[in-house]
Formats: sequence, structure tokens, C-alpha cells
Amino acid sequence: MLFLQNNNWPASAVFRSLLTIVFILWLATVMLQYNKNKVDNNPKISEKPPISNIVIEQLTLPPVPKALAKAQTTTTTKSKAEEQPPEPKNEKVTQSPTTNQQQVQQVYQQLSDQGVDIQIAWPQNMSINRAALDFMYQCAGMQFAVLMDNNITKVNQFSLSNYSDWIRVAQGNLSQKEQHWLTAYALTGTPIRLFPREIDLRLAQHLTVALRGAPLVNLRANYQVTDQTLLLNNIQLNQQTVKGSWPLYRGKCG
Repeated sequence: MLFLQNNNWPASAVFRSLLTIVFILWLATVMLQYNKNKVDNNPKISEKPPISNIVIEQLTLPPVPKALAKAQTTTTTKSKAEEQPPEPKNEKVTQSPTTNQQQVQQVYQQLSDQGVDIQIAWPQNMSINRAALDFMYQCAGMQFAVLMDNNITKVNQFSLSNYSDWIRVAQGNLSQKEQHWLTAYALTGTPIRLFPREIDLRLAQHLTVALRGAPLVNLRANYQVTDQTLLLNNIQLNQQTVKGSWPLYRGKCG
């Protein structure tokens, strides 16, 4: 090289020139790396749209109907009257006794009198008992209810409101259907069964004929359902045996 052959060019100047070139190259390399790191450290903007707020919704199932303290005719299985099946029609039972209506009303009032001893039993056989109760609930319009502090809460099966004043306490073991109603609808109180008024008015007709003007003191009998007919048999009226059976209701389901 020419500048190396020049004795006047100091060696130190050449060395400093090389150092300057190396320094410039190193500085350029550092600056490039710094700019690269700065760009990499900047947060990248996602091309995806931002995620909207997530809403966690707690779903509450409709509560099972609860017993209402002061509901005389609480509907627990239907919320609308038009959704209820029509009121069952009591067909005229053949050979109904002809009686004085005033006397029938007087005997009818005695049925719910606390001073009268009345015991009418349902069939003891479990399968026969279940079939009889199912017939009464599904066909005859009997209603299940509970009594609490003189207030009645009932499970509506029909749009039936003309109940008998004589309330039957559901004595003994309840049927599976009745036990299910107690549990499913959280009913508390004394289980009772409500009969349509027409059935007990027909019972009062039979009693009026059999009593012949005597007061009703006690009655023992059994319910029996045969051929879609509710009968009263094994009748003991004022401690006297009454022959035959008394038909109280005849009807057809569906």
C-alpha cells in the first residue's frame, strides 16, 4: 500500500484510523440492535376484535307451588282456570230415593255436625284402595287438600268449587299420589279429601229415607267402587244394619 510505504505517515495515525472505523461499525451495530429491541418490546395490536364482556347468568327454575296460609281455593297445579279440565258431571244414579228437599238439607247439615259419629272406610286392600281413590280423583271430582288453622290449600284437578261442607280427614296411609302431592308442593297441614256437594246430597237422600224422621246419630259404612260407580255398603245406621248398597255416583272417565 502507498500510505504504508510513506515514511512520513505516522504508524499511530494508521492505528487510530482503524480504531475509528471499528468503533463506527460497532456503534452502527449497537444502534441497529437497539432499534430492533425497541420495536419488539412495543405491544402488538391484535387484529382480532376485542372480546365483549362475559355475563354469567344464574337460572332459577320455577319454584314448586307452596302452600299459601290464607288460600281457601289455592291452585297449585294450574295457573290458569282455562287450563284446568272441565268439572266432572255427576250422572243421575238410577233408583235415587224420592225425598223432601228440606229434610234432605237438614240431614246434609248433620253430616258435618261435630256431634254426629260418622266413619266410612275406604277398601283395605292396597290395589283396590288405589283404584278407588284414582277413580274418585280422576272421574268423580274429589280433591286433595290440607287443612291448616282453618284454612284449606287444595291441589286443583278440576275447576270445581261446589264442595261438600263435610270434610273427610285422610285417615290411615296416604296413596302414593297423595304423598307425592304433599312432597312436591310442600304442603303442610292435615291431609283431607273434598267431595263434590252432589255426592253428599245424594247420601243425605238415602239417609233421609232410612232415618224416617229420626236424627242422625252414627253411621258406619264402606266405600266401594264397582263398574265406575261409587257405592256405600256394609251400612250401620244408628246401630241398625241397612240391607243393600247405596249408589252415590256413577260416571265415566275421559
